[in-house]
Amino acid sequence: MAEAGFEPVELLAALVAAASEAHTRRTWARRVVEVLARALPLVRLELGERAEGTDEVEVVSGAPDGGAIATTRRRLQEREIAALRSGRVDEAERRGPGGRSRLVVPLGGAPAAMFVALTLGPGGHLDPRFAATLGEVLFHLLRGQEVTQRVAELSRRAHVENRELREQARHGERERPLVVRSAAMQEVLRRIDAVAPFDTTVLLAGESGTGKELLAQRLHRLSARGHRPMVAINCGALPANLVESALFGHEAGAFTGATRRHLGVFERADRGTLFLDEVGELPLEVQVKLLRALQSQEFERVGGEERVRVDVRVIAATHRELEPMVAAGAFRRDLFFRLCVFPIRVPPLRERTGELPALTAALVADIAARLKLPAPPVPPAALVRLARHDWPGNVRELANVLEAAIILGRGATLALDAALAVDPTPAPAAAPVERLDAAIRRCITAALQACDGRIYGPGGAAQALGLKPGTLQSKMRKLGIDREPFVRE
Repeated sequence: MAEAGFEPVELLAALVAAASEAHTRRTWARRVVEVLARALPLVRLELGERAEGTDEVEVVSGAPDGGAIATTRRRLQEREIAALRSGRVDEAERRGPGGRSRLVVPLGGAPAAMFVALTLGPGGHLDPRFAATLGEVLFHLLRGQEVTQRVAELSRRAHVENRELREQARHGERERPLVVRSAAMQEVLRRIDAVAPFDTTVLLAGESGTGKELLAQRLHRLSARGHRPMVAINCGALPANLVESALFGHEAGAFTGATRRHLGVFERADRGTLFLDEVGELPLEVQVKLLRALQSQEFERVGGEERVRVDVRVIAATHRELEPMVAAGAFRRDLFFRLCVFPIRVPPLRERTGELPALTAALVADIAARLKLPAPPVPPAALVRLARHDWPGNVRELANVLEAAIILGRGATLALDAALAVDPTPAPAAAPVERLDAAIRRCITAALQACDGRIYGPGGAAQALGLKPGTLQSKMRKLGIDREPFVRE
């Protein structure tokens, strides 16, 4: 060993202590670099893992100069292939600029899938026999770190999954009845029953209150994933700055207030179903990250370095017309086609008034049982009154009116007149004034979307907005807008 700061045993002990503090592969590489640099004239460390069935390798590399740990993908070099195949340390210390040498240490026997490559400075030397021992220790430390991380991850996921299943069971007890009488709704169920056995992405389109989540639950129950949780998230109910964290999770310290790791809905729905309600409300900058997650089933938590892989079936829903939004640049075209693999239109209640008698009877029985009141009879006059109503809030509005009518009648009668006497819909008012920063953000994101993230030159976002590029970039920094999500790949 070179001008040692450690004896071999001390070096190995220091590596064990450092590796035990690492929770990710990048952190592991940084700790190993720090320890080896104190014992060797280390210039660079590379941790490589061969992609199965290929001659490509994913390399995590770092130097003791305090620079960032980098992850790259490249083709294996001949010496690396030979070392992996034989399981022996490559002793051909090919001298490079400045007298540097590079030692390839396979990890895990022959044939190996991983290696550590040590680039040493002038005068650096590592005995091949000790290098082999070092490789064995590093391999077991790395596997131990991965197992510990995986066990912790599975424990967190199991805890979350149990909570989701308990919540799902509680919701199931008070789930609104699904009543189908009209031809339009029978067609909806035929399409749901047809697609349920497959992992195909489904887009449920329909007005608010038509029962899209109820249909998503049916689709999930009929699928092979029915025994796993269905995790639902309302994309329109989240503040813009928290949407990414809610979808993909975040690491401790990712932002102010993030005191511990949080699992997003993608991880919580692993091996189950993810229901993205009101997907049309997602900000453009989040849409591209959702697209990548749907394409690869991989993502990074906010503030994280490692990619998380999941197995999720996605059902999306929206009350918006997405195609005009695509034309206006408010929704990504590629995401639209990724979501709209198997579209299902859910008709509003006014298009299926023939279901009102059966639906009303089922809702009255369900609501009365939940309120612990007798189920009042539904006279024909009440059905006539219900049929005359427009039901802009669809089945949800009908259920609310019936609940009020049951309460007002104390379960003895259906006090429908009293329940319908108060119109909760406010009188039309002037459109709300949009905040200036929200309007500016909307204009900038729309321009970036239309210009594929390009700011400068003819056809750039700055020209489209009539701004100088520097002015546009200043506004983007102020509003926290990143151009990268809009760059077309």
